[in-house]
Amino acid sequence: MKQIAPTYFMWPYQSHFRSQIESRAKKALVELGANIPVKALLVGVRLPEVSKDHPVCIEPEDEEWDISIFQGIHKRAGEIFTNHPDQHMFYGDEPRMRDKPENIRRKSVQEAIEEVLSRIDFDNETHSFCGVPVRLGNFHVAPILQVAQLDLDALPQLVKPIQFQGWSSSVGIVQALISHLLAEVSDELGTKEPGRFFNTFDSELSGLLRKAGQTLCNAIPLALKDFMLDEVFENLNKISELRYEGGETLGTIIFAPPDLPSLHYDAVFLQSIHLGSHRLVRKVVEISDNRLGCICQGSGGIVGFGSLTDSGDTPVFKAVFTGHYRWALYVNDTLLMNCAFGVPSVPQPRLTERAFFSNIRRVLPGLTPKQGEVLWDAVFAAMDQRHGTMLVVSDAASSEAQRLSSQAIAVEPIKLNSALVARISGIDGAILVDRDCNCHAIGVILDGIATGIGDPSRGARYNSALRYITSSQAPTVCLVVSEDGYVNMVPTLRPQIRKQEVEFHVELLRSLTADNYHKTLSWLEKHKFYLTSEQCEVTNAELSRIKAEPQDVGELRYIPRAFKPHPEMNASYYLDEV
Repeated sequence: MKQIAPTYFMWPYQSHFRSQIESRAKKALVELGANIPVKALLVGVRLPEVSKDHPVCIEPEDEEWDISIFQGIHKRAGEIFTNHPDQHMFYGDEPRMRDKPENIRRKSVQEAIEEVLSRIDFDNETHSFCGVPVRLGNFHVAPILQVAQLDLDALPQLVKPIQFQGWSSSVGIVQALISHLLAEVSDELGTKEPGRFFNTFDSELSGLLRKAGQTLCNAIPLALKDFMLDEVFENLNKISELRYEGGETLGTIIFAPPDLPSLHYDAVFLQSIHLGSHRLVRKVVEISDNRLGCICQGSGGIVGFGSLTDSGDTPVFKAVFTGHYRWALYVNDTLLMNCAFGVPSVPQPRLTERAFFSNIRRVLPGLTPKQGEVLWDAVFAAMDQRHGTMLVVSDAASSEAQRLSSQAIAVEPIKLNSALVARISGIDGAILVDRDCNCHAIGVILDGIATGIGDPSRGARYNSALRYITSSQAPTVCLVVSEDGYVNMVPTLRPQIRKQEVEFHVELLRSLTADNYHKTLSWLEKHKFYLTSEQCEVTNAELSRIKAEPQDVGELRYIPRAFKPHPEMNASYYLDEV
């Protein structure tokens, strides 16, 4: 039977502290816009001078890793310590020299843990980030945050870190945020009894996000090989905040070295403008656009206007101002980060053709591949515009155009193409088309009855589409395109999943006990929408069996509410059935 006291004991509040780390990381990633699963773990390596206690401790001890994978870590940490390059470093002040052995020991333990983690990641297709270990009791305790490699690869990032004179950049905003999260955790590990109180991490998340933005922008001076270029993130925020003759900030700053062959100058200033001269920079940004950018050569400032052709393998950063207090950071053609009112966020992925077809063919039964391709071309054209719009695809487009004629411009049915989309999407209101992509009306003000369904944070277009879809009798889908090209499909159906995967986890639960059911239950809770009535009954019966197992005094056992089949679930949500 599972014991209450951990076998691998480091300090009394280790379990609570780990849970707080995981909760903090999840909230921070959601705040950033990267809603990806993250797992927090702790690894404690016994101090060299200590002979009692376990050589290595892990938390949680019964879920992720077998303790044997850390066998030999003490020897490896000792080898790294002996040969560490910092051993030859001499500091001019006595306190730093006094702390040098402990700092080298911490770095050595961290590197030894990271070597083990790299093997774990390879076997499990994960990516583990290890924070700096901190001496706590008889251990050096290292915090670890682990995400799926697939989730990480789906996020925008540099191809590789930019390195210059021993310094290395972060490859993405998520990686930068995780590094600051781990630094925060390491600082907390250095306090008395970490994890004892509920509010261990009480600072605002926006501060962490801003630090992550600063860290990512530090890649720019590394790319320019110019350490004198500082406060890039802060300066860009200040520039985006300023208006010019009442207008919001729209334009581009290109950060490029002077010897870049693909850089073409249209005008060169006789005197450069420092990036910190915010009002003057804002003035010259007014002249720039998507093609013509202000060229910043580092600490030397903005030297003129020009354009950039293919930069090849050279990472060239661009700051694109998209509105009042809004800007985006690009490297070549990759959007790395959006920033609004000084707080960065992960760029939302543009709607993919695969996701579009997966959703729309379930909303519009019988849609042919040819019809889908034509509709996709129209949506793709709308995503390329610099303004938001809405495309409504309805089997009742013709009759709806007549019904809404008093609040729309009805037109003779005409096949949409990219050029036409670019023109008619510039006016307020939706574009109403049928499944053959024949346009029946433009500038449509959608109606619909307000219900309890909605999201005030999503904007007027999204909620208008939601009301219209809820009231519509005919099969209808609305594609809401925002100014940055992000598309919301209404209704957005849940992703499809393989039927065998659901069956596997339901059957797996039959063989589990109170000691090892947690992972499978977590998966079933996350995917409960896909369970049939029969599978819900089996799951509930097995959870009742687990609940009835004998418990230790004080043991807590989590059993959720009974699973119920979702009324919207049908065979179309199974990949195998389509």
